[in-house]
Amino acid sequence: MLKKIWLRLSIDRKVRSFALVVIVIILVSSGFSMLTMGFSLKDYSEILDENKICQEFMDAMESEGNAFHSYIAQRSDTSRENLDNAIARTERSVNELPFDYEIIGSERYARTWNIKSAYEQYKAFRDDMMSIGVNKPGFVMRLSEYNRREKYLEQYSRRLLQLTVEAGSDAYTEKLPTFRLLPFILANFTLIMLFIVFSVSRAMTESIVVPVLKLSQEARRIGQSDFSGEDISIENQDEIGDLVKIFNGMKHATEDNINTIRENHRMTELLQQEKMENIEMEKRLDMNRLELLKSQINPHFLFNTLNMIGSMAELEEADTTVKMTHSLAQLFRYNLSTKEQVVPIESELMIAENYMYLQKMRFGSRVQYEVIRPEDVGSIRIPSFTMQPLVENAIVHGISKKEQGGKVSVDISMKDKGMVVITISDDGLGMKKEVLEGLLERLREPDENRTAKVGIGLGNIYRRIDTLYKGQGGLEIESEEGKGTRIVLSIPQEAT
Repeated sequence: MLKKIWLRLSIDRKVRSFALVVIVIILVSSGFSMLTMGFSLKDYSEILDENKICQEFMDAMESEGNAFHSYIAQRSDTSRENLDNAIARTERSVNELPFDYEIIGSERYARTWNIKSAYEQYKAFRDDMMSIGVNKPGFVMRLSEYNRREKYLEQYSRRLLQLTVEAGSDAYTEKLPTFRLLPFILANFTLIMLFIVFSVSRAMTESIVVPVLKLSQEARRIGQSDFSGEDISIENQDEIGDLVKIFNGMKHATEDNINTIRENHRMTELLQQEKMENIEMEKRLDMNRLELLKSQINPHFLFNTLNMIGSMAELEEADTTVKMTHSLAQLFRYNLSTKEQVVPIESELMIAENYMYLQKMRFGSRVQYEVIRPEDVGSIRIPSFTMQPLVENAIVHGISKKEQGGKVSVDISMKDKGMVVITISDDGLGMKKEVLEGLLERLREPDENRTAKVGIGLGNIYRRIDTLYKGQGGLEIESEEGKGTRIVLSIPQEAT
């Protein structure tokens, strides 16, 4: 029952519940510790206080006796003041002696009663002696009686102190088994609290972490064009459960799309084998190949998933995650929605900017990006899907492999006769001379299979420029090992 309720809770409520459990455990642990300490220290404190009161009475009696003899010997104002102070101290200590039968027991009560009664008699005898002179007849006998009464009180106080200490010892002995059990009780309580935390933490892991890991593993497999994995199955009925259902649906839709693309590719190869000479048919084949390349790198389910992740990150106020997700989503949206062969250059620059933002988040200050362009570029149109693949090549093959990173620059300029020249350069690793020559040879090879060895992005851009502008446009590559690479595009504006 509890498991079903837990699986229905939203992620926010799960996190709040876990935090509440931890707070309650901390409060209960603190309360238990304070209760244990109070139980342990309460009786000790009472025993020590009672012992201290009895000892104070003994000290006060001794101090009063010394002050009395000093006063009898000197009869000065100072000695009388000392005696009065000592008497006041003794009376306070007598009044402070514990005298509750229910608390101290019969024997200590009787001994205390003896002390209080004997002290009253001692007090009356002492005051009477102080009222007569030293030279009066019978004073010596009275002094002897005073000393005897004082000794009786001292003996009573020692016996009371002894009884108090014995009572404290008995109380400690009585509670000693409980004190010995306290460490075991505390250990068991700690184990129970740890078990509760572990159980809630495990429930959090099974309901949040495990499904996310499954999604990550399956997404990684799909990214490698492997759709052989079974559908993800979880019991969650929260946001993650909804996300898993959507993910499974998009997985099947993407697999069907990929199968369709492969079938289209097979048909395209058959058409290529027939070597049709009709120019219109050739353009249609080029468009099919372009759509195929776009579909291969832009699965629809990733676009939808990114939008959902971006929305959740926005709700949680994760601004950096929101911006990264939106930048990547714009890349996918542009690839999915753009059907035109030629588009405004501003659209291509925007997609390249989004791509570079993602790379800056990945590489940090190692990557720099600069765009130099005329003030008015609104009328410039270039082949679609041109800028981002070339900027990506500069990052992947030039900058990322360089330890200190580098800079990617895009320079746009207008030449005579309506020719736009776009230069994409980097200060990365560059290429050796023989590698560059081999690349240019494969790039200019008319056979499409040979051109593909250059790379999907670069080979596709070269072929589309050549096809769209009938040889009037161009793509040139310059590179030097250790200094970087420059790719120069020449795009006529009067051509369609």
